Amino acid sequence: MEDKKYNATLRIDLREDEYWWGGAVQDGTIMPFGSEPYSRDLYGDAAYNQAAPLLLSNKGRLVWSEEPYRFSFDGRALVIEGKEENIKVEEGGSTLRDAYRLASQKYFPPAGRAPDLQFFTVPQYNTWMEMSYHPTQDKVIAYAENILSHGLPPGILMIDDNWHEDYGTLKFHAGRFPDPQGMVNRLHELGFHVLLWVCPFFSPDGEVYRDLKRRGYLLKNPDGKPVVREWWNGFSAVLDGTNPEAVNWFAGELDRLFETYGIDGFKLDAGDPQY
Repeated sequence: MEDKKYNATLRIDLREDEYWWGGAVQDGTIMPFGSEPYSRDLYGDAAYNQAAPLLLSNKGRLVWSEEPYRFSFDGRALVIEGKEENIKVEEGGSTLRDAYRLASQKYFPPAGRAPDLQFFTVPQYNTWMEMSYHPTQDKVIAYAENILSHGLPPGILMIDDNWHEDYGTLKFHAGRFPDPQGMVNRLHELGFHVLLWVCPFFSPDGEVYRDLKRRGYLLKNPDGKPVVREWWNGFSAVLDGTNPEAVNWFAGELDRLFETYGIDGFKLDAGDPQY
């Protein structure tokens, strides 16, 4: 059966002692590629978002595409299956470093901006390590106070999964967090920056789900009905990230938390391509 995702197959003969790296970080333990059979299809299998359509050779060669592709090694050649108009094969010199520098220069040059320096200069703490699915306001404050009482410095504190109501209802659970503003104020007083865990999934029997279904903001099956995917927390509908209006809605929800409570940022989790 013809694979309509791809319209081209490219065979790249391996040079003597040539080895390749790239594709999915998850496969790092079996890199470099070249001497043993191996294959991965990056279309829909990004290994939990740790993947990129870039392959680099210790002989200075690279493969790049703006869209996913399938690649395989058979001991003699690297075979790329993808969209012909997107696949680029380049030679940047004679080393792995040369290949990477050319790829970066041509396809993902530095933007000239750095992430917030706090991510490199202060510790990052996460309630998941202590509370798993059961964070509460009292536990979070006690966690922060215990960090300081044990001589550790304040830093970024992430309140992880289940601070909210149903998945997709980005409101503090009133039973577990009766005074979220007071909690955030206390954490700020202690010197912490506060991040909240969020995901693009929506419990499929709640008010937010019904609203987003009406607006057309959820991924749909061919019959037009929202899809429901099984992920590690159950079964949920999924935000349609290809719909600018849906993305703007989600960003607006984050802005509301920022403006209402003074939340400093967010840990964006889940939403992996396989879902």
